[in-house]
Amino acid sequence: ATLPNFEDWARVVHYNTGLEMSPKDIWDAAARCNMIERLINIREGFKKDDPHKGDVLVDRYYDEPAKRGAPDVVGSTLDRKKMTAARAEFYKHKGLDENGIPTPETLKSLGLEKEPSHAL
Repeated sequence: ATLPNFEDWARVVHYNTGLEMSPKDIWDAAARCNMIERLINIREGFKKDDPHKGDVLVDRYYDEPAKRGAPDVVGSTLDRKKMTAARAEFYKHKGLDENGIPTPETLKSLGLEKEPSHAL
């Protein structure tokens, strides 16, 4: 079986709702949903370095060797510096500042500059 792609999802949306959406429309809607979720989490106090709610893994992934998984993973740990660098790259790619907060430009590009999650 093959995994659905955005062309498939555009058809699914059309068949189920009658809406005509391009694959880009689907992608943009998903990006808006993801950013709204991030805004709500920020409002609720999630911080980038909180191991229970933030954009970081708990210490055991860095300190305790993996006991199971792919053969090249068993016995290894994650490199904290590499993960921190990857997070910074992810933030930049997604249009977030160094704290994981969407920039005003990102919110505007997604049509979320007046997004009201802070009022919920």
